Amino acid sequence: MGDTSGIGGTSDSSNTASDIVVEEASAQDEKRWHEGWLDRRGEQWRRHGLADDDVAGHLKRLDRMRADAALRPVWTLRSGEDGVVGYVAASSPAAPTGRRVIVDDIWVRPDQRGRGVGGAARAHVENWARANDLPRVAATIDPNDPAQAGLFGSYTTSSQRMQRTLAELPELPAGLVGRQMTEAEFPAWREGSVAGYAEEIAVARALSPEEALRQADAEFDELLPDGLATAQHSVWVLETGDEPAGSTYSAEIWLRHHLEAGRAFVFGVSVVPERRGRGLGRAVMRLGERAVLAAGDSVLALNVFGPNTTAINLYTSLGYQITDQSRVLDLTA
Repeated sequence: MGDTSGIGGTSDSSNTASDIVVEEASAQDEKRWHEGWLDRRGEQWRRHGLADDDVAGHLKRLDRMRADAALRPVWTLRSGEDGVVGYVAASSPAAPTGRRVIVDDIWVRPDQRGRGVGGAARAHVENWARANDLPRVAATIDPNDPAQAGLFGSYTTSSQRMQRTLAELPELPAGLVGRQMTEAEFPAWREGSVAGYAEEIAVARALSPEEALRQADAEFDELLPDGLATAQHSVWVLETGDEPAGSTYSAEIWLRHHLEAGRAFVFGVSVVPERRGRGLGRAVMRLGERAVLAAGDSVLALNVFGPNTTAINLYTSLGYQITDQSRVLDLTA
């Protein structure tokens, strides 16, 4: 459920160049940018291990999201005698996804990097957002790229994607039992999960509590139209044998199998509050990994909202690595 926009290509430092002229892209320049953007995003996903068919599907969805945006400008970056030194593209989604600007791409010509062109492009998008009364700017970056991390160093991390390649079938700790959720357990789980997810996206997407709850409910309806019988989805629960009053399990994990070739995704994981601090988060992740391997996938990915160091430390200790981050800047007058 994370944001799929991002930065394609390598940017430079956060300093701004004073001789950069930013102008509306011509039709020819916009075509050049668009082709290069899709090529760079495709290569990024291939580096993360996605198969060609999955990359093609991602690119199609990415292109459709931009086409559906309310505003989607592309600008050309020029510098004196050097001519075109880069491109910057942004978009603003239609309601009800929040009043914000997404930095779809900043690309700087390789021989022009390191002199503040990327900083000038970022500043232009921020000023354009202010001029259009859009209070938040968002970008998805590769935090392992120092240039991208530096360019958006003043932005706050709103979420990050992590993944791990699975090899051997992990064992569950002694005394713990894993099983699939029952139909009787589903309604209460769905209600609690929708409420929890709404709280997360209210902050991450700058939504009101009412907007966030409506959006969360709609996303759950879209993802699980047939409840537990929805194809390629499974919800697993972990029993400790001493569940607190009113609970039939102590932890749960919701998985989407075959999201891409050989790759599954964690849509939700939680531990009953009374059972936290007992290592059950680690155990239920191992339960999920067992289910993923049994279903035929070998990579498990997930999303962490905000700077949730507890969750990030847990996943890192289990061998998960950050692949990209969503960062935001709330603009002031």
